[in-house]
Amino acid sequence: MKKLMLVAALWLASAGLIFAQNGNGMEKIKKVKQDEVPAIVQFSLHNEFDLAPEAGTWSLQYLKSSNRVGQPALLKPLAYTFHQKKDGNKIEIRFSPEGALEHSKGIEKTAVDSAGR
Repeated sequence: MKKLMLVAALWLASAGLIFAQNGNGMEKIKKVKQDEVPAIVQFSLHNEFDLAPEAGTWSLQYLKSSNRVGQPALLKPLAYTFHQKKDGNKIEIRFSPEGALEHSKGIEKTAVDSAGR
């Protein structure tokens, strides 16, 4: 009985290690250069907050998944985040890969008049 429990424990431990190394569906964040950010995201930043995209730093949140051994991993962008310090405030603005505003912190959206300006 002790041998069976020991074998089961070793089997579960090895399965856990293999799963942990596989990295399926891992979310990761990395800093990216401005030229790696889609134009629609940069345009949204300028339109919604009247900020210049080059005035801060960008990070990309992505999902890394690999289907099978020997195939390259698939990288799916989840969000682009703009970071900037302005007047002592930390600004953080998050956009979807399609340019839709998801979240902003430390700044208010620029007011838009009835003519859309």
